[in-house]
Amino acid sequence: MIKLNIPAYWFALIFIIPFSPFCQAEPAPPEPLFQNRFFTLSTDNSLICTTHEQGYFNRARLEQIIHFYQQHNPDLQKYSVEVLTDHTHPNHLADLADFRQQCQHQAEPERCVLSLYWDNEEAAARALALFYDTKLIIKHSDDYQSPRFNADHLRVFEKGIRKIPPFLRREINHAKPHQNFNKALENIPVQIRALIHDAFPKDYDTSTWTDQTKPLMMVPGTGYRGETVAQVFSGQNLIIFTAKAFDKAKDGNLYRDIGLKYRVDFRLPILVHEIAHTIDNFHFWNGEDELFFFYWYRKISTDSETSRKIRQAHLALWPSKWFEAFEYLWEVNEGRYNGRIQEKLAELFAQYILIPERLKISSPDAYQWLKNDVFKGIEYQGYDSCPEPVVEPLNFWQDAIARALGE
Repeated sequence: MIKLNIPAYWFALIFIIPFSPFCQAEPAPPEPLFQNRFFTLSTDNSLICTTHEQGYFNRARLEQIIHFYQQHNPDLQKYSVEVLTDHTHPNHLADLADFRQQCQHQAEPERCVLSLYWDNEEAAARALALFYDTKLIIKHSDDYQSPRFNADHLRVFEKGIRKIPPFLRREINHAKPHQNFNKALENIPVQIRALIHDAFPKDYDTSTWTDQTKPLMMVPGTGYRGETVAQVFSGQNLIIFTAKAFDKAKDGNLYRDIGLKYRVDFRLPILVHEIAHTIDNFHFWNGEDELFFFYWYRKISTDSETSRKIRQAHLALWPSKWFEAFEYLWEVNEGRYNGRIQEKLAELFAQYILIPERLKISSPDAYQWLKNDVFKGIEYQGYDSCPEPVVEPLNFWQDAIARALGE
């Protein structure tokens, strides 16, 4: 788990900047954070019909966003960089201490530290801008040896968050209350209680902010037995990506077992699928219930009425044929990832956003349910509306050098 040590005064410094009585003119108040003002919802095909080199904000735009939030808030960058580089591993701490020493004479020492942390100025600017506007935290794993995200990953994460409506982004930036955790377990068998205690995040107290929210967080890591592309634990809003497996869906890759070359960045469906799990986790929570933990609370995928709709839905087939390459897995049936209800729900979310034209045909009832009850009337243009094909068949020479996706 990632430990996030948020100073108790963090929000006070951001939102309540004291004004000096000796100032001749009262300074302008700081802009509230997390407005979703710049990384706006994209419902058309402008982000999805793109390669990994297209569709994201340029550096100048990122700097405009950063300036907007920082211009009347001199302490904001300092505390935000602390959040975005918070780690417990001694090697990370040693690196950060070294970065601070290198940056101590820079005009913006905190920004310098973040750039060294990412080893890339653009990546640092994107991480900071995304945090200021959307409350998304992207960082390295606390496992020092784990592979790390790079600037390319932050670009696709930006595109992914822009496919999620702001009202849903706000829903998933929550934390479940835990003050009466032990009392909630009193009537549960001892063996089950021990399992729950063992699974409960040890750092939950420090990773929950003082306003009882917990930002959506994306970190690299290793999936279960190294086989998982990405995962979200039930009841949480932390997404862990196995970067090497995630990048298999990147444009330009050739796969002989599905006979295709990817012409757009198909990491986006994976990303939206994982964000959908966090929406599932927090959709019904009213911000007050104490029975919150993964073993015992209401989700879209566990509610009796909505789970029935999910089971009755018929998933469409992705143009990427991604799951058709993994037919040997029990969760995949006829090219559809529908073995577990929570995975089928995440697929329905992703298909509503990215292949709505196909979902309307394969499951019109599910499409209408998502449109009316979850997305509040918002509809999207999908891959089938792209002006150029999003995949192309392999030719003879490409097939000869292509690798297998489903390995």
